[in-house]
Amino acid sequence: MTDQRPSKSALRLTFLERRLQIPPEARQRAARAVFEAFFSHVQVPAGVVVSGYAPMRGELDDLPVLRELLQRGHTCALPHVAGKGLPLEFRAWTELTPMTTSPFNIAEPAAGEGLEPDILLVPLAAFDTKCHRLGYGAGFYDRTIARLRGMKPVLAIGLAYEEQGYDALPVEEYDAKLDMVITDRNIYK
Repeated sequence: MTDQRPSKSALRLTFLERRLQIPPEARQRAARAVFEAFFSHVQVPAGVVVSGYAPMRGELDDLPVLRELLQRGHTCALPHVAGKGLPLEFRAWTELTPMTTSPFNIAEPAAGEGLEPDILLVPLAAFDTKCHRLGYGAGFYDRTIARLRGMKPVLAIGLAYEEQGYDALPVEEYDAKLDMVITDRNIYK
């Protein structure tokens, strides 16, 4: 008997295409809704470092959240791709930070102080109600979350459109589960 569930690769293609089909106005509304939900449901203690991401390919825009955190006096960071097969590194970020493009075509701080985030805002292709995440296939966030959790308590929060939800994603032993997923319509824990 064969397993008829879609593979991670097939799901990834489906959900990345679905995400790209979301109209720009709906993306802006979703980012506002996630902003409101984040600040209503997530406690960000003084002194913690929050990492986000530079949104690309239709990812939910987390930059309004990061800008507000900066206004509130928090330290923010963006990931730096150190190399294939390695965990992400994080560099301090503000809106004045000079940016560069990584070999993986991801915007990242060109240089800067290395930081170890306490809260990670994580992009994703798809998620399920148990906070499993389907990423882009390179395992960067899985390795990064595992490394950080081995050092200290870390809160990993996926940011997504509700349209990226799926019943039950295939999960492998190295897949790092998120603590929470915030969408434009729900919060999953």
